Amino acid sequence: MSVNEAPSRPARVNPEAWANAVRAAWHAGGLRATEPRLRVLKTITRYAAPFTAEQLYTDLLAAAGERPGRATVYRTLEQLHGAGWLARIHTQGGEAGYAPSFPGHLHHLVCTSCGIVIAFEGCALDELLERLAAQTSFAIEGHLLQLYGRCAACRKR
Repeated sequence: MSVNEAPSRPARVNPEAWANAVRAAWHAGGLRATEPRLRVLKTITRYAAPFTAEQLYTDLLAAAGERPGRATVYRTLEQLHGAGWLARIHTQGGEAGYAPSFPGHLHHLVCTSCGIVIAFEGCALDELLERLAAQTSFAIEGHLLQLYGRCAACRKR
């Protein structure tokens, strides 16, 4: 698996592998891995469910050591999201947060009990999108697919 490649089988993102891949991408892209950015990455790897920008900032303020500024936190989140390293996840309640992901065309399964996010590749929507575009004369440029349900661990409880 390359740095920018997601696993082909649906799986929860391994936090350590994700952080290593992000650091490698930053290095390859000439983006410095500053101490504040690394603290943001480290904190993100601790979340088991989607998190908000404010939650991340608050958690960084509560942690010991150098605290990144709000602007650094938000810029880092936007950079990670823009490069595909964070997916914007919407809960059934309409709240939005972020979850580690990999660049590329991915969709997500979101557990309604524990909040775990599982990324998967593959999209069998092409036929539906073509039909919708023809029926509506709409030039479809992209889509977002998030599926909600309960993960195996939560179903066992």
